Amino acid sequence: MHDSDRTNIRTYLDSFQGIGCRRGCMIHLALLGFLCLAALIWAVKNRAWELSVTVELPAQKAEQEPPPEVPPE
Repeated sequence: MHDSDRTNIRTYLDSFQGIGCRRGCMIHLALLGFLCLAALIWAVKNRAWELSVTVELPAQKAEQEPPPEVPPE
Protein backbone atom coordinates (compact mmCIF):
# COMPACT_ATOMS: atom_id res chain seq x y z
CA MET A 1 0.00 0.00 0.00
CA HIS A 2 1.40 3.35 -0.94
CA ASP A 3 1.40 6.34 1.36
CA SER A 4 -0.66 8.21 -1.20
CA ASP A 5 -3.49 5.70 -0.70
CA ARG A 6 -3.75 6.44 3.00
CA THR A 7 -5.78 9.32 4.36
CA ASN A 8 -4.01 11.54 6.82
CA ILE A 9 -6.28 12.26 9.79
CA ARG A 10 -4.53 15.60 10.36
CA THR A 11 -6.04 16.81 7.10
CA TYR A 12 -9.57 16.28 8.44
CA LEU A 13 -8.94 17.06 12.11
CA ASP A 14 -10.66 20.44 11.99
CA SER A 15 -13.77 19.04 10.30
CA PHE A 16 -14.55 16.77 13.31
CA GLN A 17 -15.32 19.64 15.67
CA GLY A 18 -18.71 19.09 17.25
CA ILE A 19 -19.06 15.50 16.08
CA GLY A 20 -16.59 14.07 18.54
CA CYS A 21 -16.84 11.21 20.95
CA ARG A 22 -18.80 13.15 23.57
CA ARG A 23 -21.74 13.74 21.29
CA GLY A 24 -21.66 10.18 19.99
CA CYS A 25 -21.43 8.76 23.48
CA MET A 26 -24.31 10.92 24.70
CA ILE A 27 -26.50 9.68 21.86
CA HIS A 28 -25.74 6.09 22.80
CA LEU A 29 -26.29 6.77 26.51
CA ALA A 30 -29.61 8.47 25.75
CA LEU A 31 -30.73 5.49 23.65
CA LEU A 32 -29.64 3.13 26.42
CA GLY A 33 -31.64 5.21 28.90
CA PHE A 34 -34.74 5.02 26.70
CA LEU A 35 -34.27 1.25 26.39
CA CYS A 36 -34.07 0.88 30.18
CA LEU A 37 -37.14 3.07 30.59
CA ALA A 38 -39.06 0.97 28.05
CA ALA A 39 -38.00 -2.22 29.85
CA LEU A 40 -39.18 -0.78 33.17
CA ILE A 41 -42.54 0.25 31.67
CA TRP A 42 -42.94 -3.23 30.14
CA ALA A 43 -42.13 -4.89 33.48
CA VAL A 44 -44.69 -2.80 35.35
CA LYS A 45 -47.34 -3.18 32.66
CA ASN A 46 -46.97 -6.98 32.46
CA ARG A 47 -46.22 -7.51 36.14
CA ALA A 48 -42.97 -9.21 35.22
CA TRP A 49 -42.23 -10.05 38.87
CA GLU A 50 -45.24 -12.40 38.82
CA LEU A 51 -44.26 -14.19 35.63
CA SER A 52 -42.82 -17.67 35.88
CA VAL A 53 -40.89 -19.67 33.35
CA THR A 54 -41.33 -23.42 33.09
CA VAL A 55 -38.83 -25.48 31.19
CA GLU A 56 -39.95 -28.96 30.23
CA LEU A 57 -37.32 -31.32 28.97
CA PRO A 58 -38.45 -34.10 26.65
CA ALA A 59 -38.76 -37.45 28.39
CA GLN A 60 -36.22 -40.07 27.46
CA LYS A 61 -37.84 -42.82 25.44
CA ALA A 62 -37.71 -46.23 27.05
CA GLU A 63 -36.67 -49.22 24.99
CA GLN A 64 -38.99 -49.81 22.08
CA GLU A 65 -41.80 -52.06 23.24
CA PRO A 66 -43.37 -54.43 20.71
CA PRO A 67 -46.87 -53.42 19.60
CA PRO A 68 -49.65 -55.05 21.57
CA GLU A 69 -50.95 -58.27 20.16
CA VAL A 70 -54.49 -58.26 18.83
CA PRO A 71 -56.50 -61.31 20.00
CA PRO A 72 -57.77 -63.46 17.11
CA GLU A 73 -61.47 -63.21 16.38
